[in-house]
Amino acid sequence: MRKSLAIGVATSLLLMSFAAPSPGAGEKPVTLDNLVLTLGATTYHIPHIEIEGASLPAGELATLFLSGDADVAARLARISARRIAVPAMSSESREDSGVARAAYRKLVFENVVSGRAATVRGDGGEETIDSAKGGVQRVSWGASIAKGVDLAELARLALSARGDANEPLKPLVEEEIVESSRLEDTSANLVLTTGRLKIEGVRGRALRTPAGKLVERFEKVDPAKPESDPALMRDVLDALQSFEAASIDVDDVVAAGKGEPAGQPFTAKIARAGMRKVAGAGAGEIFFDEFSLAASDGGHLSIKRCALNELQLSPVLEGAAYPKLAHIEMRGVAADLPDPKTNETSRMKFSVENVSATFANFVETTPTKFSGRIDNFVVDLSARGETQTTAHFLALGYQELALSGLAAGEWREKTSEAALEPVAIDAKNMGVARLSALFGNVSSAAFSSSPLISRAATLATSIKSIDLTLEGDGLVDRVLALEAKEQKTSVDKARADYAKAAATAITALGGGGANAKRIADAVSAYIEKPKRLHLRFVAPKGVNALDVLARKPSEILESLEMEASADR
Repeated sequence: MRKSLAIGVATSLLLMSFAAPSPGAGEKPVTLDNLVLTLGATTYHIPHIEIEGASLPAGELATLFLSGDADVAARLARISARRIAVPAMSSESREDSGVARAAYRKLVFENVVSGRAATVRGDGGEETIDSAKGGVQRVSWGASIAKGVDLAELARLALSARGDANEPLKPLVEEEIVESSRLEDTSANLVLTTGRLKIEGVRGRALRTPAGKLVERFEKVDPAKPESDPALMRDVLDALQSFEAASIDVDDVVAAGKGEPAGQPFTAKIARAGMRKVAGAGAGEIFFDEFSLAASDGGHLSIKRCALNELQLSPVLEGAAYPKLAHIEMRGVAADLPDPKTNETSRMKFSVENVSATFANFVETTPTKFSGRIDNFVVDLSARGETQTTAHFLALGYQELALSGLAAGEWREKTSEAALEPVAIDAKNMGVARLSALFGNVSSAAFSSSPLISRAATLATSIKSIDLTLEGDGLVDRVLALEAKEQKTSVDKARADYAKAAATAITALGGGGANAKRIADAVSAYIEKPKRLHLRFVAPKGVNALDVLARKPSEILESLEMEASADR
């Protein structure tokens, strides 16, 4: 975007140099040589221009050219020409942050009417930015073509600050294509290259704070003391809200460099990335396909596709803890990462076939309705090795954990209730767990972006019901088989001992009441024959945090309506 804007401003300046009369039929193009123009902190050098069909007589054009940087946009709006060819142009900008020098090759403007070019073509260029802090950035780009370029509006955007906070956005570029680009940052040991970049439907307006000043403020702010520039986030939000694009697409993105540890190389690649309906500090969609990372520490990560829908960053810039998001999806995730905290050979290897979540019915920035699922999440336990986390699973014979699950929830404003249903987890060779819950006295304050308000509202929330179902014998049977092996006894005896011990412990913890005994009997029966266990708790008046603090667990348990059963 920086390069595109620079070309837009540079091409705008070129049009101000039309100091020649319109040629008639058969006339040769008018040429101008050795032009130097300074606007603000930037000086442009234009060795040669060829002009066909300039719209104004020589005197008026000369006046426009000699007027310096006063009202550039208005002067550009008076320019029309059939064709302008600029074989080469260079510029130099000096700011407190550093010096930028750029060179542009073979720029051609066609059918310019009142400061708006039907087509702008270029053979590419390069820019070198010497930072005052000592770093150097080098940027280069290949051939480009832009259509419907409003040079007058680009100049207004680049050279002026906006006075009207509600000024509407105006069309800037209908479409632009840049065939390739390269960024080299010596201080960051980074090289970033891209293939074809395409931007459509760009609209914008001048910023309330010029972009250069905004960048300088960013560089000076102390992350530990954001209050040193309290208006910075407001101005950043204004800058983001001052641009729109119908779509942005880029192919073959590659970032390569050196990172930790010890300057080891890394490479990150994206086959294709894009944004749709970019507006209001957000986007209707942000996505990338075929991402891969070979990290400096020897780790590898790949993602087939990642997409975010209806993303809004404005809440974060306005002080919220997280952005507003309607949907997220990732497919084909695979990771193989080193785990040096465990040992030199330990690896964290996992994969996910698909994970997605949808959010809706927002109160401020918090969704009050959601659904999500994860398909085939697999963790390779054997690659991790013997750790406190994996040892027990490995002992049970699990070389990997494979899980799938789903969850959904909704706040019901009319009844001040929140339902969590269903929540289900299916673990391969272990079993299936299903949970649903109903919460009462849930006010809109529980979804406030203020942590203080939301915590206070949460304390008043009560639990009205919980329904839990367990199915499958895989995990239970493996636990009993391991216990029998370690105790050198039979599986049947281990099962009987476990069933009895579980019943005794639950009865004691539950206070020995009728409900505690019902749970104990059901759990004991499930261990003896692990087919299906069902528990349902209902609190007609609800149980909240104050109840938990003021009443004994056994008293709360015996006050509930409950069901407990096990299929035999």
